[in-house]
Amino acid sequence: MSVLPPVAEALARCVGTGVLIAAGDVVVAVNDEFLGLFDAPAESAAGLGLAELAAREPFRGAAELWAARDQPGRRRRCRLPGDRVVEVRWHPLPSDDGPLVAAVVTDLTAENRVRASLRSHNRALAELVATKTELVSAMLHELRTPLAAGLAMADLLPEETGDPALDEALALIVRNVRRIHAVTAEIATISGIENGSVPLEQKEFDLAELLSSCGFAVAAGPSGVVGDRERLAEVFRRLVAAVRALGGDDTMIAEPRGERWRIALRLPSRQASDRLFTFSESGGNATALMLARAVIGRHGGTVGVQSADGTPYLVVSLPRSARRPG
Repeated sequence: MSVLPPVAEALARCVGTGVLIAAGDVVVAVNDEFLGLFDAPAESAAGLGLAELAAREPFRGAAELWAARDQPGRRRRCRLPGDRVVEVRWHPLPSDDGPLVAAVVTDLTAENRVRASLRSHNRALAELVATKTELVSAMLHELRTPLAAGLAMADLLPEETGDPALDEALALIVRNVRRIHAVTAEIATISGIENGSVPLEQKEFDLAELLSSCGFAVAAGPSGVVGDRERLAEVFRRLVAAVRALGGDDTMIAEPRGERWRIALRLPSRQASDRLFTFSESGGNATALMLARAVIGRHGGTVGVQSADGTPYLVVSLPRSARRPG
């Protein structure tokens, strides 16, 4: 065929997509992208019959590509030599000079490698989360017995021994044992919320009313949501207390944005980091952010630090729809 129809000519000039055009069973046009998929020289295809071409190197290793011709119009994913992954579709083309077909091939190798990498990373992340959960569970188990013994002994100690130094030391020891016990119990609760073993209520309540009770200025708008009101109230009370302990002011704003609530607490500019609750100056609120992320995450939301006009905010994003915590 000396002259290709316009549609076939346009296909043959495609850039970024491999194209082979055959009149009957004879290759009449093939672009560089198609040949590049096989690392084949430019003169290796034109004028050959399709069966002859499919039997030659390096095209022999693409049996699925040639077999896809029997199902015109259907996308087929197949592998080529060199671990390339492509998608091929054979199209019948309009022509006055006899049957004309085109194989249009898209290289999916890079996309396939990215997906494989993401799957690998996701598996590694899942294993890491499982390891963390097992580690936390094991640590809590190991702590319970000595803590229970320590608390029992603390209850048996006299309030005063007559020795001021000993009385002060005993009081300090008892306070810290009880503090460790409280923190351990809270970490166990947070871990349970994260992994779903601690259930959350699924009741409808007025989010605006809850936020107002925690000191937020709430923009008008529908605010009925489904979730665990008491857990969320605890989260917002703890976040407010922690930000104030860091030196943040009382700027707390809650407003609906599209399908989500944006609940923001202004932070001191010196500590615009989501690690801010790990500092000793936070007044013992090291677990406040952990609790917030666990509870808000189970409600389909997020917690993080954002900047607006150079001012840092601790921002909670929460769905406005009646999404039930999982």
